[in-house]
Amino acid sequence: MSSRLPQATYPLGLTLFALFLAAYKAVSLTIDMGADLSTFLSIVGLDALFLSILFLIALCQGYLGLRWLPVILRVGLFFLILLYLVDCFVLLALDEHANLFDVSRYAPEWAVVQSFFDFSAYLAILLLLIAFFVSSASTPTMKRAGLALVGAAVFATGLSVASVPRPLQRYAMLSPHQLMDGLALHSEVTSYSDADMAFYASLKREAVDIPVSRPDIILLVVESLSSINSRKMSAGLNLLDGFDRLAEEGVLFTNFFANHQASEGGLIALLGGFPPMHFPTASPYMFDEFAIQQSVVAEYQKQGYFAEFLTNADLGFIGLDHFLSGLGINRSRGRDDVEAMRLAPRIVQDAPSDAYLYHEAMLSVRRLMSRDDPFFLTIATTSTHLPYTHPEGGPDTPEAVWEWSLQQLVSFYLQLSKSSFFENGILLVTGDHRQMRPLTGIETERYGASARARVPLLAIGSSYPGGKIDDRFFQQSDLLRKIGKIDQTEAVLSPFPVWVERYNRKYGRIELINNLSVFSEADHGRREYRLLVPGNRVEWLDEKPPFARQVETGIHTQRSLHQQTRSKLNLSSAEKN
Repeated sequence: MSSRLPQATYPLGLTLFALFLAAYKAVSLTIDMGADLSTFLSIVGLDALFLSILFLIALCQGYLGLRWLPVILRVGLFFLILLYLVDCFVLLALDEHANLFDVSRYAPEWAVVQSFFDFSAYLAILLLLIAFFVSSASTPTMKRAGLALVGAAVFATGLSVASVPRPLQRYAMLSPHQLMDGLALHSEVTSYSDADMAFYASLKREAVDIPVSRPDIILLVVESLSSINSRKMSAGLNLLDGFDRLAEEGVLFTNFFANHQASEGGLIALLGGFPPMHFPTASPYMFDEFAIQQSVVAEYQKQGYFAEFLTNADLGFIGLDHFLSGLGINRSRGRDDVEAMRLAPRIVQDAPSDAYLYHEAMLSVRRLMSRDDPFFLTIATTSTHLPYTHPEGGPDTPEAVWEWSLQQLVSFYLQLSKSSFFENGILLVTGDHRQMRPLTGIETERYGASARARVPLLAIGSSYPGGKIDDRFFQQSDLLRKIGKIDQTEAVLSPFPVWVERYNRKYGRIELINNLSVFSEADHGRREYRLLVPGNRVEWLDEKPPFARQVETGIHTQRSLHQQTRSKLNLSSAEKN
């Protein structure tokens, strides 16, 4: 007796869910950017290549009647869409793709990861599970519809390759441009030779300019503090009213630049004193690699400074404690090192609120002021990290969270004033990076190509006139190197700020690891000069700017020195083994 093959089915539920997810992602990004229909269509087109793969798998299942192969195809389709779902929600929350292949680095801090899962994320997962079981008989009409979906997705992929603006291409789940780059032949990547390293080491370097008075210094790094949110900075949104009022007490730099998109790179730039550029022989783990380099903090310590780092986050998260130890920070404390913070309720980033942080910071300041030597205290906040969560039960909105957070900052400033800190002390308030949200049309119109690098800097001290606006270009990596030049109004600070693309692992491949951009004070940062730094080379991707030689020399000097440090460490480890 012969057995008939089961009738083939088409995974209609999963197909519709993938289409819905693509539309949801495109609508959300378009609204965040304040863009129009063309942007929506562009973002959908960017995901067309990945969708075409999904639709092709669905079509194959619709043509097959075997018992086991359709099950394998359906399960595979389910997990691909699940990856797409995770990537979409991470992208919408942090304006960055999910580092799926770095999950082992984030797994120990599951509470931080879980904080990004809200009701909509859990609902989407539930709908995906339901969609898995929704099928349709694979009729000729359904097969033709599935084939049409594949054809439409392939056609949309072709259009996106030809017409989607470059700034939007970063939102693709599977970028055709990146695939083509991966298939292209690349010249050999080489390291700096001994002669190269000797030459760049011989070049004269700008000395760290610490004020002669050796003031006490507090560097307050406010999570996601962004220029566009300050009415005083950019005539943009009005989320930073407390900061704008505090700016009347010091010098406000309206052209201050972050060197990176994430906290990791921002702290490396601020405390290391160099843009976090990848260098030959380095691994992709930034905190690990830059922990071994000579930092600007070390220069302060040579001048007798006691260096302390304080945050309400977990110091162990993605290796921050290792980085601080490598810098030689005299004392570093996080959430679990202060009893009041360890026992306090967790708000966002699995951390207590900034109120606990500022309280502990004030205790540290009083203790440090009793010392004979000057101190350098870095304070890193968390309460304004996404997703917005009000620390005291108020509305979970950007407006309410920022208002509360800046009230804590202003209160901290007032306590510093009462403690006589400013008699010989400097307070520097800046952001670690711009907010992790898509760029808006308002920002691009205001700042041009450099919009994603714009964060405020406020310097308060007895030698700084209150309410002054300083429009000189200044970048994070130069801040501690050039504090002594802040009150020298004719001094050049950072005429060519460097932006380091955030590199990560996606589908097991490191992306954007050698990509940089440079902005120029001459055109007010409106133009982006893109370049690659593979190995010991610098390759300008567009027109070579007139200041190229100056920029290239700085890049080679930094990267060759960092390679030399890494190579010596590797050699030392090999000799021990």
